[in-house]
Amino acid sequence: MRVFNLIWAGQATSLVGSAMTTFGIGVWIFTRTQSPTAFATLLLAGSLPGLLTLPFAGVLTDRWDRRRVMLLSDLGTVIGPLVLLFLNSAGLLQNWHLYVMVALASVFKAFQWPAFSSLVSQLVPKEQLSKANSRVGLAEAGGMVFGDLLGGALYGLLGLTGLLLVDLFSFAVALGTTLLSYRLRPKIPPVRTTDAAARAPMRTEMAEGWRFIRQRSGLLGLLLFFAGYNLMMGMALVLVSPLVLSSHPPSTLGVINAVGAVGMIGVSAVMSFTRQPRHLVRAIFVVAFLHSGLLLVMGSSHGTPWLLAVGMFGVLGGYAVINAVTATLWQRKTPANVQGRVFSVRRLLAWSADPVAFAVAGPLTEYVGRPLADAHGPLADSAVRLTGTGIGGGIGMVFLLSGLLLVGVVAVTAVPRAVRRMERDLPDADEAVPAGVVASS
Repeated sequence: MRVFNLIWAGQATSLVGSAMTTFGIGVWIFTRTQSPTAFATLLLAGSLPGLLTLPFAGVLTDRWDRRRVMLLSDLGTVIGPLVLLFLNSAGLLQNWHLYVMVALASVFKAFQWPAFSSLVSQLVPKEQLSKANSRVGLAEAGGMVFGDLLGGALYGLLGLTGLLLVDLFSFAVALGTTLLSYRLRPKIPPVRTTDAAARAPMRTEMAEGWRFIRQRSGLLGLLLFFAGYNLMMGMALVLVSPLVLSSHPPSTLGVINAVGAVGMIGVSAVMSFTRQPRHLVRAIFVVAFLHSGLLLVMGSSHGTPWLLAVGMFGVLGGYAVINAVTATLWQRKTPANVQGRVFSVRRLLAWSADPVAFAVAGPLTEYVGRPLADAHGPLADSAVRLTGTGIGGGIGMVFLLSGLLLVGVVAVTAVPRAVRRMERDLPDADEAVPAGVVASS
């Protein structure tokens, strides 16, 4: 685990620096425009280009040395903070500069995730995969928490320029640890494809990740499960902030988010030093079922802060379990020489539910939830007693709907044998495919 821990430490530091910069850029734009649309455009610019780049990144990750892919990703991502630092220092910084640089950074980061995820299974023994993936989740949670905390504390003192300098330092740490890993382990056995695959056009290799999943009904069923799961969870959780702010000050929202982040960090830390669950698929379904219950509790909380804080603690703590278990499962069932392509398709399809959830949540609250939560509406004698009325009641209705639909998603996915018995019926990649041979697809 030494090489993994070294690279992981550098990437964790970089995540904190990137989160600080993201926080500072968001504050810079909103304080100058007071426009939610401008802020939402920043989020779109920082996510959509990277999402579209993932299939291409997956192919190159399988073709190249994965540590070199990570180095190139870090070097490319540095371009944004350097350019923004110059423009801000010169007083030339405009909104469109931020959109372009954030979009460029998202493209380079699209290479980082499949490269690191695929490298984990090359560096870490199979029995240690769950611990390693839990530490990856811990780094992501820590970056989210400490990035926002430090960004908020330092923005007033250092401004955007100071946060950009800290971000550049964090990139230097990530580059340094990755380069140092070559001294501990100069060579990692290359992941080679057959000559025919090496000569295949880029488009063909991009499609191979989807073909690999499609022909394995267990993995395909699990991926479809997560599409539905992410849609239900995203549709509800994007409304947490409006639900809290509809009846409480922003400081209350900060406390609730902090409690949720503590749940994610705590569970990730525990899992990083303990044995993985014996039945991975069962663990996913159990956590998803618990999440459905938490959505129902949060929807019927009437915006009570301590109930929402407990809900967020459970939701984000459950995410830590699901993220670690799912990564381990996919790493076990996917041959190393196609992991870049397969993992990119997996993330592309899983994350594609988020924009849909964000787009649906608002109209669903306004045109469905809020009328149902009316004191004289059709549910006045039943569900309204749980959710309350007004905008908070409308959001509560969406939470209840999401929780109930999530129960259905779990039930529908758990019934077919292909997913439920996948760990037993689908052999591990190292058992099914000899080293250096491409899995049939």
